[in-house]
Amino acid sequence: MAERFLVGAGVGSGVAHGKAFVVARPEAALAQISKPGNRIGLIAIQRAMVSVAEDLENVTTVGEAKDVMMALAMILRDPVLFDVVKAHLSEGAEAADAIRRAFARFARQLESLGGYFAERASDLGYLANRVVAELAGDLPPIEFPSEPFILVSDSISPMDAAKLDPNRVLGVITSDGTPTSHSAIIVRAAKLPMVVGLIGSGLIRTGADLLVDASSGQVFLDPTAERIEHYANAANLDTKVIRLLDDDREPPVTLLANLGSSFEAAGALAAGAKGVGLFRTELLYLGQQDPPSLEEQFVEYSSVLAAFSGKPVLVRVLDLDFDKPLPFLREAGSGKYANRGLQVLLANPEVLEVQLAALAKAQNANPKTDLWVMAPMVLSVVEAQEFAKLARAAGLRKVGVMIEVPEVTAAGVIEGILESVDFLSIGTNDLTHYALGKSRHTAGDGAVSGTISLSETRKPEVLDLIRRVISAGKLAGKPVGICGESASDPESAKIFIQLGVDSLSASSALLPQLKASLLA
Repeated sequence: MAERFLVGAGVGSGVAHGKAFVVARPEAALAQISKPGNRIGLIAIQRAMVSVAEDLENVTTVGEAKDVMMALAMILRDPVLFDVVKAHLSEGAEAADAIRRAFARFARQLESLGGYFAERASDLGYLANRVVAELAGDLPPIEFPSEPFILVSDSISPMDAAKLDPNRVLGVITSDGTPTSHSAIIVRAAKLPMVVGLIGSGLIRTGADLLVDASSGQVFLDPTAERIEHYANAANLDTKVIRLLDDDREPPVTLLANLGSSFEAAGALAAGAKGVGLFRTELLYLGQQDPPSLEEQFVEYSSVLAAFSGKPVLVRVLDLDFDKPLPFLREAGSGKYANRGLQVLLANPEVLEVQLAALAKAQNANPKTDLWVMAPMVLSVVEAQEFAKLARAAGLRKVGVMIEVPEVTAAGVIEGILESVDFLSIGTNDLTHYALGKSRHTAGDGAVSGTISLSETRKPEVLDLIRRVISAGKLAGKPVGICGESASDPESAKIFIQLGVDSLSASSALLPQLKASLLA
């Protein structure tokens, strides 16, 4: 099967390679144990809440994980919460509905507080389901494989996360959740690679081969042998390489990190990243019926800018990689570039303008960080001009575009683009696809199939396009960086450096190997 590329938010660091084990625990069906308002129903519910609380308190954990368990148990023992359940029962609600409505009310109260408390709101839904399942007496044990595996699920509860055996579980993937959820905190404490909010996780089946890169939120489904070897080499640095990493010398170009969320910043800095070469903003938008507010975006952008104070951070505005746009976006374009890149944002200026305003606000709140903002997949000089005009009007100081299609590398076009922007970033993944005329499509859920091999970017017809872009940038006196997958490949990186590229951006997990190779 062809390799597929999925993206979510990474938790912690590390890489896992192994077979998937997909858990899809059905929601317990609650039998009607009593009529609404019946005292037996109240007693049964109270016992169920206490029982789940005791289970949480008895989980063998220490430190931060233990604190999480105790906090959840305290919620279940809160008499105010039980009174709300009782009130819903007296109003005629069935037991399961009364429980969920009461817990949902508490969740909304937490969400209204914002920040840390809003992140805790998702735990209330988990607790409600545990209490309902306890009442139904329907919690069948999960039979895990005997061999090590990567756990894949819609979500994972804090209790289940605390029970994971690091000797059997190689990593964890969920389609829901956030990097700061209680479950994520527990998994990170166990030093297991984790990716949450994975787009396209429904494509994964039990037994599928997975490569999980928690440092960048990337998951490769059915990875190629070349991809596996590439990551294996990075994970098995020998003593000589380790000594090179301690060397005070710096590579001939700036090495930056590719990130999918602000939570991945710590791992990037630990890996030696001198900044961020690609900050993907899609996770703020995916799965939403409405675009995120300016304030929601500001919080995320400020978090990553604060982490990289004194360093450059290149943020890419919303980039669609789907056959169908998000529900709040109007479609744009036709042919092979339909519903992709900057053209979609220009067709939805209200969405783009809010994002640019949020980035400008984050820039002003973090003046020590060097913010660069770029547009994805520009298709013409006019598009570049329009983006630059909007970005500068919002107050952004450094504006650039991504070069991802062959047409814009043509003589006259690339020079015209450079007249409007301050920098260029080459996305070698798409550029290689289109330059070689390879089939590139998505499954409608963000999973890109038909991914290219690292060596294909080194083909003459692709390198000629890259050379053209870098040369044009040099003549214009404007920096050109590379943030595609091939930037992490030492052989390709050395060619890019010879061509005169200014920076290379890669997954944090691959940066140490890249630096060592360039210094060797």
